[in-house]
Amino acid sequence: MERIARVHTDRDTLASAILVNAPSCFNGRRPPPSPYTQTPTETEFGRVLRLAMQAMKKRYSYKLTLTPSSTPSSTTISFGPFSPASINVQGAFVLTTSEHGTCSLSMTARIITESAGNMARSASSINDTPSGLTQISSKDAHLLLDDLLSLVAALFRIYERCDKIDEAVHEALVKRIRADESAPSEAEGALVDKSVRFEDRKWSRIKGTLMDPVEYFESIDDAKMAWGKAVATVHVSADHVLAWLCLGNSYERLEGHVKNDGDTIKMTMEVPNSHSVFHVQGATVALIEDRVGALWTAWTRDSRGDYTLALAPYEDYPDETYRDEIDYAIKSHKSSSKAVHATMTGFYRIQIIAPNVSRVTLVGRGTAGGLIPDRIMKFVVKKSLSIVTRIWDKYERNGRAVDAELRAAALPPPPLGSIEDPGQLLVVDACKGLEREYDDPDDGDDAPLLSRTEWKKLASPHYAVKTWWKVAKTKTRARGIGKAEVVLDCSAREAVAWMFAWDCNHKMERMRDQGHARVLVKERGKHDVTWALAAKLPRPLQKREWIFRTVRYTDDNGDLVCASAAPRERIEVDYGQRMKLARADGAEIARFAPLGDHQCKVTMHVFRKSGGRIPDKLAKLAHLKFLAPAEHMRDLFQRDDEIDSVELDDLAGVIEHESQVYDEEEEQHMAHVQDKLGGLKEENYKELDSPDHRVKMQLIFKAESTSVILRASTIVDAPIAEVAAWELAKMSRENLKEHVAFGGLDRDLVRINDHQNIYHVVYDLSIPSFLPRQWVSKVVWMWAANKKELTVVADSFKHTDFPERKEYLRASATHMFKYTEETDVGGVEQTKVTWTQQVDLGGAIPKWVQSRQGVGQLMYLSTMRKRFDKSLAIDAASNLRLVTTIQNHDNPYYHTYSEREEEAVFRKGMAHFSNFEASGVKKLKMESPLTAAKLAIEDGDRVAFGYAVTVVRARPVEVLAYVWNTMSRDHDKEGELDKAMNSLGDHNQFVYLRRASPGFNIKDRDALTRYLWRSRGSGFDLVTTPATSGAYPVKKDVVRATFPSAFKFRDTGDGQTKIEYAIHPDAGGEIPQFIMRQAMGANLEYISRIRVYFQEARGLDSWDAKDGEAVGEVLVTSSDAEKHHEKGVTRVEARVRAMLEKQKGLKELGEKHEWFEALLAKVVANKLRPAGDSKAKLCNMSAKQANVIGGALASCIAANLTAPAAVDEWILRYPAMGELEREYVWFRPMMDTVAQRHLESVGWGLKMRLYTGAGLSTMDLLSDLFMIYTYATTGRQGTALSLAVMVGLCLLVQLFLVWAQTHTGPRRVMLKEMLIVMTGIAPGIHAMRVANGDQESEHAAVNPEIALAFTRGIEMALEATPGSIVQVGALLRAMQGDGTFSRAALGSIVVSALTTGFGAATISFDFDVSPRRRRDEPDFYGYVPDTASARTLIFGCMILNSSLLLLVRSVSTALLGMVGGKWVLAYYASDMGLYFAYKLLRRDFWHWMPLEGAASVILAVVMRFIVKVLADHTCIVQMRGAGEMGCYFTVSMIMALAASFISTHAYFASLEDPDDAVMDHSVAWMIVGSLCGAWVCFAISFLLLMKRRFVSTFFSLQTGHAWVKEKFIQGDTDELKAWTLGCNKKQWLPIRDDVKAWTLENWERWEEEKPAFFSDAWKSSVEDDMIPPESLRRLNGGGSQRRRSSLGDLLGGGGGVRVVPVAAPE
Repeated sequence: MERIARVHTDRDTLASAILVNAPSCFNGRRPPPSPYTQTPTETEFGRVLRLAMQAMKKRYSYKLTLTPSSTPSSTTISFGPFSPASINVQGAFVLTTSEHGTCSLSMTARIITESAGNMARSASSINDTPSGLTQISSKDAHLLLDDLLSLVAALFRIYERCDKIDEAVHEALVKRIRADESAPSEAEGALVDKSVRFEDRKWSRIKGTLMDPVEYFESIDDAKMAWGKAVATVHVSADHVLAWLCLGNSYERLEGHVKNDGDTIKMTMEVPNSHSVFHVQGATVALIEDRVGALWTAWTRDSRGDYTLALAPYEDYPDETYRDEIDYAIKSHKSSSKAVHATMTGFYRIQIIAPNVSRVTLVGRGTAGGLIPDRIMKFVVKKSLSIVTRIWDKYERNGRAVDAELRAAALPPPPLGSIEDPGQLLVVDACKGLEREYDDPDDGDDAPLLSRTEWKKLASPHYAVKTWWKVAKTKTRARGIGKAEVVLDCSAREAVAWMFAWDCNHKMERMRDQGHARVLVKERGKHDVTWALAAKLPRPLQKREWIFRTVRYTDDNGDLVCASAAPRERIEVDYGQRMKLARADGAEIARFAPLGDHQCKVTMHVFRKSGGRIPDKLAKLAHLKFLAPAEHMRDLFQRDDEIDSVELDDLAGVIEHESQVYDEEEEQHMAHVQDKLGGLKEENYKELDSPDHRVKMQLIFKAESTSVILRASTIVDAPIAEVAAWELAKMSRENLKEHVAFGGLDRDLVRINDHQNIYHVVYDLSIPSFLPRQWVSKVVWMWAANKKELTVVADSFKHTDFPERKEYLRASATHMFKYTEETDVGGVEQTKVTWTQQVDLGGAIPKWVQSRQGVGQLMYLSTMRKRFDKSLAIDAASNLRLVTTIQNHDNPYYHTYSEREEEAVFRKGMAHFSNFEASGVKKLKMESPLTAAKLAIEDGDRVAFGYAVTVVRARPVEVLAYVWNTMSRDHDKEGELDKAMNSLGDHNQFVYLRRASPGFNIKDRDALTRYLWRSRGSGFDLVTTPATSGAYPVKKDVVRATFPSAFKFRDTGDGQTKIEYAIHPDAGGEIPQFIMRQAMGANLEYISRIRVYFQEARGLDSWDAKDGEAVGEVLVTSSDAEKHHEKGVTRVEARVRAMLEKQKGLKELGEKHEWFEALLAKVVANKLRPAGDSKAKLCNMSAKQANVIGGALASCIAANLTAPAAVDEWILRYPAMGELEREYVWFRPMMDTVAQRHLESVGWGLKMRLYTGAGLSTMDLLSDLFMIYTYATTGRQGTALSLAVMVGLCLLVQLFLVWAQTHTGPRRVMLKEMLIVMTGIAPGIHAMRVANGDQESEHAAVNPEIALAFTRGIEMALEATPGSIVQVGALLRAMQGDGTFSRAALGSIVVSALTTGFGAATISFDFDVSPRRRRDEPDFYGYVPDTASARTLIFGCMILNSSLLLLVRSVSTALLGMVGGKWVLAYYASDMGLYFAYKLLRRDFWHWMPLEGAASVILAVVMRFIVKVLADHTCIVQMRGAGEMGCYFTVSMIMALAASFISTHAYFASLEDPDDAVMDHSVAWMIVGSLCGAWVCFAISFLLLMKRRFVSTFFSLQTGHAWVKEKFIQGDTDELKAWTLGCNKKQWLPIRDDVKAWTLENWERWEEEKPAFFSDAWKSSVEDDMIPPESLRRLNGGGSQRRRSSLGDLLGGGGGVRVVPVAAPE
């Protein structure tokens, strides 16, 4: 036998791996570096081979001698038997160096037989010397060889780097193509010339492709043959596209081929020294024969560098040698030799439109061959062109980056004088008329000229764009023109290129978001294009169609111009679908005047005639929308931060360094304002409640004034000049943006000199009927003599440039800013800013109204503070200094406490933790589940003890430094009136804190606390105790509180710290106990704050899954940012925005992806609404698409049982989220956490699952009880008794399982679970536990997910299924008696069928969509599609399949029962006997559940019986698994349907008198036939909806024991392998030695790492000899035997079954 592979490593590395590390290679582990040697090396393969052969219940053991030899180009490693040999195995490895750092590996092996068909076999163990020879069968010999040769595949997997090899091969081909200057051959040139003529035909757009990124067209020729055309702009160079098309055998293409078409042929053959390549590819087609196509492709390059790649059947190639070789390859391929030949003819045109952007056009015609007529191909034209979509999708990049490349490559517009085309001149003349402001000449002489009408200013939505419009009316119509002006931060050439590019990605993205469509009509050149716009208007207005011819040119004055006007001729546009459009008219011109190299001024004039009857108001708004390109350009090219930074630096330099000379008027102005606002007494100021506790706000009323005086002060983290420059830069882009956002209408600044400005501003008060207010102020700034204080004053002033206007009301204002230098903090300069103002709004606004607006006005100072806030840097610097101090601390005791006293303080503080070891401890619910908390109350104590624990992503010394740094800004919280710290040494300090009263006549509280810390093991202890000091006496108006507490900071590894926190707070005074206890949770949240603080400081590069969980918890937890959110911002948006500002990692991601904030806001908002679609990639996501995707998570949560399943559906549905998950390991854990919290909180989440499951179960139970009562009271006691027995048996079995699950635990738990069963809500409760993510209980044998499946299965098997049969039989007997039937009985049957169908479908659906199961068993789970609509359809099919099968089986069984009970018994006995015989013959009788002895036999019989009954009557797709029924599931479905017809026939055949039938013969057959037919239809629909590759799982011959062993052998994680030990030991007994070796090798590592599977329950399933002796002694607590009890013991299975051991102290 021989195996060949191309291994992605060099020859020496591969040789070393084979010679030294072959066993580890088989296990899939990359070998450690080993020196290459040419000396013989012994390598034992026995362990690896034993795995395969033990599947045949045999063992083979042998050793091989490896002998290497080398040549310059290859290495040969021969192997043969190592004496004494039990099996004569011979062969060799041949390694040959290949290109791109790879190596070609060929391995041959053979077994030399001793006699005809007989081989030697060792009966000894793997490590023993072989003793004696026995025979080996030919089959076993082939298995042994196949396993040996599997080393080739193992080596390929180890060194696999397909992506890098593909990239290297691709780049090498690109270089060859670029360097290839040879001319094509005569045949190649002729083929290209012939092919390009195929485009000369009339094309029509394919229906439904209008909004696709690739344009698709079709054409039918004279022979009724369908041609297709696809056009796409691809974001890569033309030579890269050609190289990709030529490389048909890349790993990427091969993987896609195998996924879609299985093991069909795919090969590429290049003709040396030519431009020709052959491609051969097979394809599988549903329901018909496979196809195979062979193409000859030839490429040429023209003078512009564009490529043409022609396609033709391979038979057209002139050299028959290659044709014969292809024929041989097809005929010799096992799956394609009988395939029908298909062909394709056409060409690719690959045009260069930018260095890294190309336009790809594919024109082609395909024939399917065989019996499929060529005319049928017109229905699959788009699919035949789909390769263009693949190219576009593969190379898609950020659209805006591509747009920039296209603009850079655009040619400069030609001079106006060079335009000679009459059509272009008409466009230019029409658009220039807009600038001259006259009407369309077609309107007639009576139309007034627009030039006589004044421009009216429009309220622009953008602060930097000025907009106007004017309108002229006649009796019949109104004509208007819009105008916009804006300055762009780019060159005029860039701007005009953007304006001209009708199809740029930026514009097309907006068009798609708004539901509009743009299509190209005709391209006449690089500067002349005609395009159409189909615009969607608000309902009930009809869609409009605009057609424009756009021309760009350079005007005589040097301006660049882009002009667009509607063509005069009538043009019909092909949209690929029927669209009811109203034709509209219009014109627009954009003039770009250069302002240097990097700026230009844009002036736009727009005219639109929308057609139809559009109201004037709507027309005005429409013109504002048509001027939107000015706004779009402004946002696209803006460099606001860069420009503002330069201007602010210049202004700060003037303020700080340039001396100023003031005239008398300026000095008087300064003195007047200072006297007016600076001479007020402090005691007259009234404190205001400030939303920002770091900004102090005050107010004072002056009796003689009509307005109030407001004052605010704060500390800003910046020097005086920098802060003052920011405030004085009134016309900075940042301030202009804020001005518009807060209702500003106008803002202007007249600069008088460096220190004096005239400032004009207009604000809309947003109060109906109130005029906007206008202010004109004179602003002057001046330094104090010592240059430590800067004063800026502003007072009302009259200026000729800003006269009073009737549309505004003139208001007055006086302002004074004082900037005072403060002491630096942590190396950061500090400035105290005090702002005093008096504003008179004028009019009739009362003083009290103005005072209420004062807080909002003073929040400007909060904005200033946050603008320069450096709290994180300051705190980080102070914490770092403390870390250094703590690490260097070497003197533990100081002057205040003696050593004994200090030890006593620690002993008392640490004793707080002991309060939580006793009973009576109550759990507290915290805002974040990452923090666990408890409450304990001692007898006679008026206050409680609190305890909390959490894990922080920081080292213990860093956490201690944070807690110790009580004066940090992060510890500065709202309500703190006074705080001071007095250090008594490195580890001892006093902290005084006074907090404001919450009101309700409660006094302020203060506390004086001593802090002490000490080093302890791998961490630190810290205690706080009440203290006394003369410096902080108890005050009369303040109540002294105490807050003793204790911390434990312990290192847990990986840079994490476990914090334990115990407190015993006493607020003092007469505060009731229950209030203090309710406040305990808030006090314990302190350690949550610590966790969040360190989480916020972590950069994105260091984030892992735990970070994702932590951030997810913070996202769904309310924050302070929600209390004072801005107008127009929701509470959730404020929370998310604050997180992106604080969380370093999220901030980095938000800067990288601007839309990320919108995504998170929608995810956290969790509003249930229909989910939209978005196929955008990560590189092209927009905020609107982020809103759609984020909002869709709620619908996924509503449609799934668990949060991980919901997130999995969400990620699979949206490609961009899949990219995020692959890029960031923390993304899915974060979303899982958010989804889980939503599932628990919203009414349609976890509660809906509880109510649905419990409701259906209860309704089914009540309907059965009602029918029992009905039958019992109507004389049918037998039927009633049967139903009662079924219901009772179902409840009894469930109660027994509850007892078996919970008998080792508290009795109250057992009683609670039994009560749940008796009330019929068990399925709902189990569903809630699964959705809640509850893990397996300490006393439970199975987890909630399995318990849910068991509960549903028991109800269906013991109640719903037999109950339906009994009730149908009763119904038929009633019809036989009096010809009538009970509607209640019929309703009960339908309820049982639907309940059963829902339960059966839910079991299969929930198991399949589980992300964990899909990950662990990708070949079995995953058949449910990823889209929401397909999931809904397939779930519906599953419900109907189960319900219909139950009905048809109930009817047929009831009919058979009316023939005679013995017939029913005989049928079920024979059917079940056949199934058990099948299982026994295949040695697949044992069930996988972990029981032994008699219990194992009983369980196998019971489970096989229940599973068979369920599958036969409910079609639970989950039962097709190898661990349950395997392929017999499909056989059982066929037999079940066949039995229905046989039973019906048997019933009517048994009747002596046809009149005795319960129904007419034809009616019965119609019912059975209709039910069976409907089942078949829905079953086929299910198969068509499911993912295609999972169809084979219905026909798999794998047995249960093979499945269990495969899970261990092929499991690539410890968790997967560990699952094996939880199965029946008989299933994995053949590989027990390997399982033992695995546990012994890894046990100590598991004890250290503590993986999730390594629980007490799992340890109990491991036998003693599979545990290292030392670990076993620890488990036994020093004894020799672990304590065990088990369900198996209870059922009589003996002591062989493992249970949870009693934990022993270490």
